[in-house]
Amino acid sequence: MTRPLELSVVCDGLRLCARAIVPPEPRGVVVLLHGIPSTAPPEPGDRGYEGFAERISAEGWAAVWGDMRAARGAAGYFSLEGWVRDARALVDAARTVDGVAGLPVAIVGSSAGGVVAVEAVRRGAPVDALVLMGTPAAWLSFASGADDALRRITVEAGMPVSPDVLAEPQPWVGEFEAITTEAAIAHVRTPVLVLHGTADDVVPVGHAERIAARAPHADVRIVEGASHQLRRDERAVALALEWLARTLPRARA
Repeated sequence: MTRPLELSVVCDGLRLCARAIVPPEPRGVVVLLHGIPSTAPPEPGDRGYEGFAERISAEGWAAVWGDMRAARGAAGYFSLEGWVRDARALVDAARTVDGVAGLPVAIVGSSAGGVVAVEAVRRGAPVDALVLMGTPAAWLSFASGADDALRRITVEAGMPVSPDVLAEPQPWVGEFEAITTEAAIAHVRTPVLVLHGTADDVVPVGHAERIAARAPHADVRIVEGASHQLRRDERAVALALEWLARTLPRARA
C-alpha cells in the first residue's frame, strides 16, 4: 500500500490537516469531503476517511482527504461558508499533487460534505464529477433556530464557533438557509451521482429525488437497507467507483 503524503493546505490563514494517497499511474483524483462529525466514539473497525481513501486508491484513483475547519480538533471555528472555502482549497491542493497533473478531478461528498461540495462547484471549483452520499437537499435541523443549531454544532459535533457567533448567531444560522444542495445544484453542469440508503435515519431517502429533480445532469442510485454512512457500505462504494470510471473520461474530454 502506498503511504499517505502530507499536503500543505491553507485557507483563510488556517492550516488544514490533509493527506493524499497516489497509486502508480492514477486514473484520476478523488477528493473526499466529510460530513458534520459526532462526538460519539467510532464504531469498531471504522478506520475513517483514511480507510475510505485506501479503498478508493486500491481501484487506481489518487485520493485526497482532510479535516475542514473545526472538525475533529482542526484549527478555526465552524461555519458553513468556511467549509465551502475549505472544500475549494482542498480541490486546488489536490490538483497540485505530484503525479496527477492534467487528470480529471471528482469530489465524493458525504452528508454535509456533499452540500459544501455542490456550493463550491457552483462558485467555480474546477471539478469534473460529483458524487453525493447521503446528502440533504435542505438542512433538517440547523435552520429551525439558533439554539438548536448551536447545540448541534458545539455539543453534538464538538466543534467551536466564534465568539461573534455566540453573541449574535442569526447571520451564522442564516448560512444554513442560504447554502442548500437543492438550490445550488440547479446551477451545476458537472455530472452528478446521488447515492442514498433506504435505511438512512439521519437524512430521509426522499432527499435524493429532491436533489435529482433540480440537477441538470444527475444519476440516482438507491441502496436498499443502507444507512447514513455510505462510505462504510461496500455496495455504495462500488457504485460510486463504477460511475466514476464511466463518467470521468467523458467529463475530461
